Amino acid sequence: MRKGHWQTVKSLRAQITDYPLYPYLLYADLSGNLRYARQPEIKAYLEAYEGSVKAENLRNKWLAHLAKYSYWQSYLEYYRAESASVKQQCQFQLARYNSDSKNSEQQQSALAAAVELWNVGQSQPSECDKLFNLLKSENKLTEELVWQRYNKAVLNHQTSLARYLRSQLKTERYQSLATLYGSVRSNPRIIQSMAKFSRNSPEELEIINHGLIHLAQKDSRAALTYWSHYQQTYEFSHRSRSEIVSAIIKALYQQDHDDMADSYFADQLPLLNETLDGSLVEWRICRALAKQDWPTVQAWIERLPAHLKKQSVWRYWALRSLQSNPETTMDPRIAEITASLAKERDFYGFLASDMLDKEYSMNHRPLAIDDTQLSKIANLASIKRARELLFHGDDIDANREWASAASHFSYDDWLAAAVLSSQWHWHNKAIASLGQAKYWDDVEIRFPIKHLKTIEKNAKKRDLTAPLVLALVRQESAFNTTATSPAGAMGLMQLMPATAKQAARQHNIAYRERSQLYQPKTNIAIASAYYSDLLKRFKGNRILASAAYNAGPHRVDQWLKRSAGQLPFDVWMEIIPYNETRAYVRNILMYSVIYSRKMGTTPPMLLKDEKLRLL
Repeated sequence: MRKGHWQTVKSLRAQITDYPLYPYLLYADLSGNLRYARQPEIKAYLEAYEGSVKAENLRNKWLAHLAKYSYWQSYLEYYRAESASVKQQCQFQLARYNSDSKNSEQQQSALAAAVELWNVGQSQPSECDKLFNLLKSENKLTEELVWQRYNKAVLNHQTSLARYLRSQLKTERYQSLATLYGSVRSNPRIIQSMAKFSRNSPEELEIINHGLIHLAQKDSRAALTYWSHYQQTYEFSHRSRSEIVSAIIKALYQQDHDDMADSYFADQLPLLNETLDGSLVEWRICRALAKQDWPTVQAWIERLPAHLKKQSVWRYWALRSLQSNPETTMDPRIAEITASLAKERDFYGFLASDMLDKEYSMNHRPLAIDDTQLSKIANLASIKRARELLFHGDDIDANREWASAASHFSYDDWLAAAVLSSQWHWHNKAIASLGQAKYWDDVEIRFPIKHLKTIEKNAKKRDLTAPLVLALVRQESAFNTTATSPAGAMGLMQLMPATAKQAARQHNIAYRERSQLYQPKTNIAIASAYYSDLLKRFKGNRILASAAYNAGPHRVDQWLKRSAGQLPFDVWMEIIPYNETRAYVRNILMYSVIYSRKMGTTPPMLLKDEKLRLL
């Protein structure tokens, strides 16, 4: 094909029509030579391989071609709303407007849809410009709409877009509203001048909402006072009320008005638990934990929604608050909660097991999937293509084909997919499939062992344990060698290239280019050395080293400075500011226990010094 020998290609291609990747050859031919005259071939391909990765790719290229040459009637035929990007949505409405029918009703419908595409809090793709110019020429962009988008841009911190939209506000009313909005943003105390807000309009409501939230950050009591006034004269939505109330409550606490905050919070609890699903109560409990105020911890746990109270995290802290409060140390609930919690296979369950000096509960329940169900998944065309691509090392297209098949999976399909991908040693897909099915109890599939020789070699060299390194690999990439995070971390143990370069230089590890981070031997060698450095920096404490591996050592230094060596390890972990890092540290410790048991050793989850050292 690269040499242009098309007759030979067609002859050879005809001999492998049953090969899983045969559609890729057809796609390469069609996508590399798009012409309107080939429409019958393209249509036949899209029908034959509907829903496949390459069919969607070809449809996208074909739609771009049709839009480029203004084949609007054909665009309408090939457009698919369920998979359309924003630029395709814009082009579709343009096609509806410009199609041969010239139906006035259809044109007005297209313009109405165009308004919805325009009225968002960020800039849209350049492919939308023609459609949006139609809105201007048809006078569809009223100042009310411009104001709506201006407000969305402000809240979305899109300064350039907000500045442009403000310049489009021409009447005195909207110019004065924009001026007022700008004044409130720069000085939220203006919200106290109630005479400036007398029209009871939706636009003023948005400004008041914004101003009260920002005033709370400066003066929470003043914000509460003025909120009490405004909610009597304005009708705020449920969402707005929740946003304002939660902002005021948090600010009251942060400005040391705890009694006032507690009283107001208790009064507003039904609203906040309904709209925020208990998240603000959880935040309040963590604030009490930071002060080791155990009676307050107990009181606020009781105020959690019922489904949250059942979670192991809050059962554990209910237990700890009973144990630590002098008035409840003999409470019979202590034994009951500890025994119940120790049955769980998670971080808090393992802590409860330590309290009882009993072995951790693994609760392993292997999946039993019959051959018929496995065969059903294995014989899906997309899965066949995925496996063939995986075999040839094309992880990107393999993942795309898997995702295409999985978009239609049922619960039973996910379970079968987990077993099948585990058999193929495609571990990250097996783990993800169990996650989709919310089936957590097949420990063998969820915690595979791979690259063991490389891991054991580097663990021994860096004075680490193999279960700990396996836990890091499992948490970081689920054994996906080509994993790449949005931030740019790469490979099995998700190394940032700059970190890898520095650690490789310090430890004399051969490393020339970032693509080597996709090689398991290189990635594990550098990451193990880096984690070992963190352990030394934090005096052998895996809690701190793991937090540093995820969030950076300088942040951990800041958190330690804030806590000033006054907190038990579990409290320190629970109040880590980042949700991701908090879960990360728990998982590393828990996963290391699971891997140690799989490898035939039985160390405790936490070392003595890690348990006793105040952080």
